[in-house]
Amino acid sequence: MTAITETKPSGVRPPRSNPILTRADWEAQRQTFLQNPGAFFGNIARSVLHWYDPALDAWITWDSEAARWTGLSAKTGEPVTVAYSADHTPWERGYNDDNAPFYRWFEGGLTNACFNEVDRHVLMGYGDEVAFYFEGDRWDSTLNDGRGGPVVSYPVTRKKLLLEVVKAAQVLRDMGLQRGDRIALNMPNIMEQFYYTEAAKRLGIIYTPVFGGFSDKTLSDRIHNAGARIVITSDGGYRNAQVIPYKEIYTDQALDKFIPVEMALQIVQDTLASMGDSLTEAQRSTISSEADAAVGSDITVERRDVMRGVGGARPDQRPGRGDAGTGTYGHRTGAGRIAAAC
Repeated sequence: MTAITETKPSGVRPPRSNPILTRADWEAQRQTFLQNPGAFFGNIARSVLHWYDPALDAWITWDSEAARWTGLSAKTGEPVTVAYSADHTPWERGYNDDNAPFYRWFEGGLTNACFNEVDRHVLMGYGDEVAFYFEGDRWDSTLNDGRGGPVVSYPVTRKKLLLEVVKAAQVLRDMGLQRGDRIALNMPNIMEQFYYTEAAKRLGIIYTPVFGGFSDKTLSDRIHNAGARIVITSDGGYRNAQVIPYKEIYTDQALDKFIPVEMALQIVQDTLASMGDSLTEAQRSTISSEADAAVGSDITVERRDVMRGVGGARPDQRPGRGDAGTGTYGHRTGAGRIAAAC
């Protein structure tokens, strides 16, 4: 864990100014980019981001004002001397277009989004700077001399943000998650959503945030598509001043009601195989085809979705096939077993 050591007096920095003020400025930058995309973005990336340098075990960045490289120790957070020349780059190749349109940027470079967005601001002495102003959904018209205001509102400093992100990262570690694993988030508009997304970045965990207004089916699809091992959610939240349950209505339903379509179709195949001679090959083929047609385009499905296809394979339910003889009985038996398996 990075030590929270401030190297400068805490304060608030002036906002960055946009260097593009006129059309001529924009055209000049565009031409510079077209001539050498790697060099253009490299000049920006080396000064607006910190890059991890294994040789120094430090996070380094180019200080444009001082015209030199500066760094922070990866172990202590203290400033370190970086003796690199001005033409040094923390990567091996800035822009690789060998396999266009699959471009690669800053090959060989090492960085971390969470460190750049959270840690470094505290380590550079700006821990008391406000990172977020949170305002809840509920509104009280009597606040602020009748002008109204949110019932819940508070600032989150950069130091507080770092503390909460580290706590969230420890939660993810305790659940056995590591670099390369995947999670999904289904949460209301609360600060914990930021804490866990930053924690995921910190650990190299791939995450997919799912909008809280999506249905349980859509959430289930997103979870499966992302290959998420864990879903981070909330018991509830406010929307338009109303309490909205999240875990019970959305997350629990997404995990309990739906299964991946490939799993559902495999259950159909396994059940048909277990029925032996009670079905002919033609009947098995018909049931398989109808089940696949019913759910093949989905990502996750309910049991009834599969059964819709199985039921459609019954001769008495298919146009032009009204014979309800032995074949029909066999299909009904199969449908019952498949329903039980799903």
